[in-house]
Amino acid sequence: MTPRLGALPLGLALAAVVCGQAPLAVAATYAVDDGASLPWRATTIMKWRTPGPNRLNGNIVDGVTVVTLVLNTAPWLHRFGRIYMFLPEPASGPVTANWTTQGRLLPGSLVAGQRTLIYAGQITTSSISDTVTMNVHADGRRLTSDQNLDFQFEIEVQ
Repeated sequence: MTPRLGALPLGLALAAVVCGQAPLAVAATYAVDDGASLPWRATTIMKWRTPGPNRLNGNIVDGVTVVTLVLNTAPWLHRFGRIYMFLPEPASGPVTANWTTQGRLLPGSLVAGQRTLIYAGQITTSSISDTVTMNVHADGRRLTSDQNLDFQFEIEVQ
């Protein structure tokens, strides 16, 4: 478990001590294992949003899938954390996703290349699980074959 964001720089910490102030707490970011998550279907079928995709009607394809999301939070038990979902940008171009949950995680939306908060609070169990209904939207003109969307999770802890 190696933090991906560095700790407080030594110079800043020394400056704070010289000025008589305690340095600010810096959150470290770690990858969260979601290997126990299970999709309800192996493949999500994407469908054209409009019957005749073109410049006037749009070229968006939509798909829906349900996932039992299981996040391993054991390394951060009894600590306060913020968990984010991240989707790297696929080669096929922009992808957006929005989802609903059963209440353990936050519902939300994101654009590929960005991350969004899905949990904030005390980590009280070794895993956090929820059923997530995911709606995915992409430009159908750029999809040429099956693609994997690699949703990733990270946690910031104090």
